[in-house]
Amino acid sequence: MIKLDTPYNIVNENDTVTFVEGKKGSITGTYSDGTLTGTLNGNLLNATFHNSKVNAIGLMEITFNEIGFTGKWKKGLEPGPMRGKWDGNLNNDSDHLEGNIQSEIKIDCYTGVDELSKKMNSLVIQSKENREEFCKELIHFVRENQEYLWLLPAYFQELNSLEMLIDDGELDGSISGFFNKSEFVDEMSTKIFSKQCMYYDSRGNLFAWNDEDETISLFSLLLEDLNLTIEDLIISYNSEYRSKEQTNYLKFINMLRTVLYGSIVRAFYTEEYDNESIGYLITSPIDDENMSDIESKTSGFGDGLYWAIEDVLYCLNIDLNDEEYDEDWGNYSKNYEKMAETISLQESYDNPLIEN
Repeated sequence: MIKLDTPYNIVNENDTVTFVEGKKGSITGTYSDGTLTGTLNGNLLNATFHNSKVNAIGLMEITFNEIGFTGKWKKGLEPGPMRGKWDGNLNNDSDHLEGNIQSEIKIDCYTGVDELSKKMNSLVIQSKENREEFCKELIHFVRENQEYLWLLPAYFQELNSLEMLIDDGELDGSISGFFNKSEFVDEMSTKIFSKQCMYYDSRGNLFAWNDEDETISLFSLLLEDLNLTIEDLIISYNSEYRSKEQTNYLKFINMLRTVLYGSIVRAFYTEEYDNESIGYLITSPIDDENMSDIESKTSGFGDGLYWAIEDVLYCLNIDLNDEEYDEDWGNYSKNYEKMAETISLQESYDNPLIEN
């Protein structure tokens, strides 16, 4: 049922993918950020993808139907659950376009850096009113789901990138209607952020590796706050994509992003830090004492932590696509001081949404 040489609209993205037949019956799909190649068995395409924008590879399963396709994906080539979603359709009428606008404005618990970037890129060519509505939706979502506070610094990084691309003539559109930092401060109370930053203020044992008398892992802090056990986290991680059971994992991983970001920002505000302790804080999730037990019962959990850390680095204005990234940051076990030094030079901790 696949339609070759025909553009499919990618749901929630301002992009299309076109499938063509290659050598020995292989199928190749091409879209703005990369390519995928695989074999078709009936209506099911099993493929590998390469996203050139973020230099990522992974596995994908696409099932075709009369009006489009439904897809699942995961980063990495090792077997494991596919929790990413990638759907497309052949419908080009105005109702479909209106639906795309609404989906670009909508923020939900599955919104991450990549989806946030795609939504904002799509909105620059739309109306100012749509961009304003998107910002209001983002504020409302974060108010109701404070573990997603990290989305706001990610939003500011993306807004800066869009502004530079437009100014350089590399992107057509406008950022008028997107809220700046002062507008976000006006629209929502910073008390919300102060509450989340209590992870740093009231629990000095986030830096417990400097205090031999009191140690506690970051995992333990988060699980305690969420009233979860390690087994609860494992069950949630292994659950089906977009299932009710997956909620606990989503809360954990997003609170992890927020706590890492908020703690680093507060450390720089108060100047109660040294380069090594900041580096240990960033890498503490992958060095957690519970990781061996979790990884023995899951597939790809460690990859999820690396991606969460990279999201925090992105919020701190670290360019993960820079050619020096692997050299300076790739070896997480040795470059603690380099990490902290690079962050401090960015001045990305100057955030009016977090009270000092």
